[in-house]
Amino acid sequence: MAVKWYGKEVINKINTESIKIISKACFMVERDAKILQTPHVDTGRLRASISSNWTGSGLSRGKVTTPAKPEDGIEQPTKKLTGVVGSNVSYARRIELGFVGVDSLGRKYNQQPYPYLRPALHKNEKKILELFKNII
Repeated sequence: MAVKWYGKEVINKINTESIKIISKACFMVERDAKILQTPHVDTGRLRASISSNWTGSGLSRGKVTTPAKPEDGIEQPTKKLTGVVGSNVSYARRIELGFVGVDSLGRKYNQQPYPYLRPALHKNEKKILELFKNII
């Protein structure tokens, strides 16, 4: 009896399906991050800059909307099978995590955090895991 090995085909199929799931997961988290960030909007630039990117997307930067600038988008990851959601706006981290101290311009802050990315990820965690379970 001859056994035929389809290892490469199986790996390629898993990689292809994984990239589809990663992109879907990124959009789920991106959508919810924008919703969670909404109550703390002044100009809308941060919310508009929240973007996602993933391995093989073909995007040099994530897709952003006005009033965000093109450079506010997230760069495409270089590691295999990776997805990222976030913003390159300089104050995004300060909004997410809060900030206590003096900034580079000498201004003192005691800003409480208004998390939007981590809660969006946690909200979708189980759904994302289910998507990956369905590959196999």
